[in-house]
Formats: sequence, C-alpha cells, structure tokens
Amino acid sequence: MLDHNELTLKTINDLLTMSFFIPAYQRGYRWSARQVIELLEDVYEFCDRKIKVDEDFYCLQPVVVKQRGEQWELVDGQQRLTTILLILGYFNSRFAEDFRKQLYTLEYETRPESREYLVSLDENKRDQNIDFHFIFEAYSNIRAWFKDKVHRINDIESVFLNKVKIIWYQLAEAENVTDVFTRLNMGKIPLVNAELVKALFLKSSNFSSAGQTVRYLQQLNIAQEWDAIEKRLQDDAFWYFVSNQPIASNRIEFVLALAARKLSSEGILEHDKLKVFLQFNKQLQNNDNEVDVVKEWLKIKQCFMTLEEWFNDKALFHLVGYLVSQKVAVETIFDLSETCKSKYAFRQNLIEQIFVKTFANKNLNDVSKALIEAELSELNYETDAKKIRSILLLFNIASLLANPITNSRFQFNKYKQDNWDIEHIRSVASDMPRDKNKQIKWLENVVDYISDVNTIHIEERSTGNSETSHAIKKDATELVKTDFNDQQFEAIYLRILSFYDPGGDNIVDNSIGNLTLLDSTTNRSYKNAVFPIKRSKIIALDKEATFVPLCTKNVFLKYYSKQVDKMLYWESKDSQDHQQAMIHSLYGIFCGEGVHI
Repeated sequence: MLDHNELTLKTINDLLTMSFFIPAYQRGYRWSARQVIELLEDVYEFCDRKIKVDEDFYCLQPVVVKQRGEQWELVDGQQRLTTILLILGYFNSRFAEDFRKQLYTLEYETRPESREYLVSLDENKRDQNIDFHFIFEAYSNIRAWFKDKVHRINDIESVFLNKVKIIWYQLAEAENVTDVFTRLNMGKIPLVNAELVKALFLKSSNFSSAGQTVRYLQQLNIAQEWDAIEKRLQDDAFWYFVSNQPIASNRIEFVLALAARKLSSEGILEHDKLKVFLQFNKQLQNNDNEVDVVKEWLKIKQCFMTLEEWFNDKALFHLVGYLVSQKVAVETIFDLSETCKSKYAFRQNLIEQIFVKTFANKNLNDVSKALIEAELSELNYETDAKKIRSILLLFNIASLLANPITNSRFQFNKYKQDNWDIEHIRSVASDMPRDKNKQIKWLENVVDYISDVNTIHIEERSTGNSETSHAIKKDATELVKTDFNDQQFEAIYLRILSFYDPGGDNIVDNSIGNLTLLDSTTNRSYKNAVFPIKRSKIIALDKEATFVPLCTKNVFLKYYSKQVDKMLYWESKDSQDHQQAMIHSLYGIFCGEGVHI
C-alpha cells in the first residue's frame, strides 16, 4: 500500500505492457495538429543532435496515475499518452501483424469504442463521433510528418522507445483522484517543478536505511519546513524583494532553482521546463554515492535562510532589493555573497555593483559630488527615461538608508505591483489634453480641487486669489456641461495655468530635478494637472496610508526647497534644490557615509 505520492522516470518502452483506465470525469482526446507536430519536432530535434551523451534523454510532462487492480487509473496525461500510442501505432504499421510490438492499452469508462478505434483507425468511421475525428486527424498529421523522414524512421523509433521518458507520478492510496484531477485541470495548473521535487524528497525509499520512526520524523520535518518556506514566500513584501515577477503560486520553485544551480545538468536539455526537477532527480538517484536526502534538503533550506537573512537586514534588504529591481539575477548576487568574507564586505560589493550599474564606465574610487552632479545634469526626460527612473528609485533607497533611527523600509511589493513611473512635477504646458474625455477629466480635477476647502492653501485665501479660483471653478463647471470645442478648452486651460503655474509656458524643464515617481493610476488621472492639484492628491494618498515613495512625498511637500515662500508653485529653483538633494543622497550611499545598519 503506497502511503506517499511516488515519482520515477519511465521510458516509453517501460509502458508497453501496461493497461490504462480513463475514468468518466475526463473529456475525450482533443489535441490539435500543432500540439502533435510540436511533440514530433521536439523528439526529432533531440534525435538529430550532433553532440550526444549516453545519459541524455528527452523528458515529457508528468503522467499522474493511481493503482486500480491490474490497471492504472490515468488521472492526468491522457492527451500525451494517446498521442504517443498513435505514434507507436504508426511505427507498427510498417510490419505484418505477427511482427508488431505489443503496445499499452487505453480503456475508457464511458467511451469503450475508442479503445478499438485507436487500433483500427478506420477512415470511414472518423466522423461517427468527435473523439474519432480528433484521433484520426492526429494520426493523419503523424503520417504526413513522417512522409519525408522515412530514411530516419528507425533512429526516431529507437529514440522514442528508449530516450523519451515520462515523469511517472503515482498517487498514494489515500489520494482522492477526482480532487487531484480537478486541481490539475480545472485551473489548467500542471504538475510543476515544485510539486515534483517535493514528492521526490518525500519518497519513502529515500529513508529506507532509517528506522520506521526516524523515517517518519525525517519526512515530517521536511514536509513542515517546505510548507513554512512556501508560506513565507506568499508574503508579497518578501516575494517582491527577491523577484519582479507576479507569480501567485509555486513560489518555492524560485528557491529550488537557486539550490539547483550547483547541481549537475549533464544530459538535461537547457531549455527543459522541468530542468530543476531533473537535476534533483539526478542528484538523489546518484549511483556512485549514497545520497543523504536530509543533507540535500538542508542545502535548499540554507538558500532560503540566506534570502531571509538579507530581508531582515535593513541595509542588505535595500541594496539587494534595488539590484533585483534593476534585473540583476539573484543567482549573481548569491555568487557575489559567497566570494565575500564578511557581511561588511558583501555590503560594500553591493554598493559597488549599484554604482557601476548607475554610472557606467566610472570607478567607485573616483566618486565625488561633482561627478554625480555632472552625470545627473546630462540626463533628459526625452532620451534617458529608463535611467532616470532607476536613479529616482535609488534616491528613495539612499534616503531610507541614511537615517540610522527609522525602521522604515521601501515597499518593493507596492512599487512593483502599482507600477510607479516618472512624471514631471511641474506640468508641461504643451501637454494640453487633446482627447475630449481627458479634457473633461482635467476640468473636473480642477473643480474638485477648488471645491475641497481642506486642500486650499493659505496663499489662495487672499481676496484676489479666492475670487479668481472661484471664478475658474464656475466657468469650468459650466463648460463641462456644454459641448465645448478645443478652442474653448484651450482658453480656460491657459487661464488655469496662468493662475496656478505662472511662467509655465517657458521652456520645458526635462531635467531630473523636475521629475519624480508617480504611480500609474495617479499619473493617468493627473498627468497634465498643475502642481497644487498633484500635490493635494499625493497628500490624500499619504493620509490614507497608501504607499507613496518617500521622496515623492517630500517633493510635493517641498521639503527639498531651500526657500518655501510659494507652496502653490514649483519653480526652477525648486527643481535645482531637488536635484541637489539627490546628489547629496547618492554621494552618501556611494561614499559609505549614508548607509546605516
């Protein structure tokens, strides 16, 4: 009696004497011509490789089965096994009946005639039902594919029988096959590396040398630690620290891939989707040495513990998190950490990596405020948006690291999930909305701002300003109710800009000092809004405890401005002060003064 899910690799040859039962809850055969041809092409590519190693094999996706008397109940993999059976049938068709190989059988609970049709493949019956139609179409595509490969058919058959392997995933006696089928198919979630590796580590045979009680405790310990790691990785704050991908499940595969990077991949195709599983399978089945499964599991656990250590260390959290956000592979960071003799050395190496990534062809030893200022002054919104975005992010990281007291951490999960990007602090006059819906939205934003007494700054409360703002509100409200034209909108647009952004029609300031990070929702809604409206929206988000990057909030509160005499306006001197604050923060992180543990 099987008490744990077990998995092995089986060649097609290993299946030939078997009988499979396909229960009523499964639909009929439905593979398309493309899927059939892709399978044949993949095997042919494997067969035709110039460099061959005896241990090499081509691995198919898992087949999930459960013992059912003398048969195997086929829970998942019907489509693959049906296609393989058709291909084997084509190989057999070359010979007289007495010389044909025995093939495995597929028996259907609700479609018993399909078993016979897989043998006869009678063209006259192809349209009797939809299953026959798809089966015959697949077989026709197989015959057509082999038409110009007759001279290679023996080689292809040999590879198919001996070098094509399936992952044989046998369910434990206690497993409910309907539940497993539903999980795998209703959500279209195949067995992946994570589930296969878990089953591999929990195989009873891995613990055969231990007593029954010890074996049970070892299995239980691995299972519990596996679940704890998976649970931790489901925390988005942790996940988006080490990853940029919005993966919802099987996040532990990320850790498995880290641990597998040092395992042998000899005989495994580089692009194989199940490469990680095959690496661990090869390691645990090593015939030269008795592999200690508990020690192999410990290596995986240590990879995770390293990530957790980085996450819990304020400096490493921000430095590693920043590099990951810039698409530096975690494997590269792991390799770097292993070359460092201390945490301090690792931290300094990370800072150097960030410097090189930020200022190409520059040496960290030559860092100075003048160098950073020269680099930042050359950046322009029109041509350097990607680099500006990374520097604005680094500005936030540097600002948080510079404060030795606060425990505030950058929310990489919110930054990545909300899709923050760069935007002008002072809107560009030439960016007047052209679309009618956007024009209406722009006017509504102005009306909402003026209507909200909580957002009106003291500078607007003087008699003249108050009268002007209310006149603007009245005219904008009335215009929205009419079928206005572009000329009418442009007139009130320029009028609003002249009140809230005098001088806004000057040369556009595309320098980094006039740029900040805005989330995509705010950016779309208020892209062309004047400074006080953007400012009020950012303050509102912060009041609601919605994530706003520290430096974005500081910009709209004018914390970086040396003379705060006009809170409603963003002027060129404010841009210059903002840029100087960036230079100071970046210099702090690169010279070592601005990184506090």
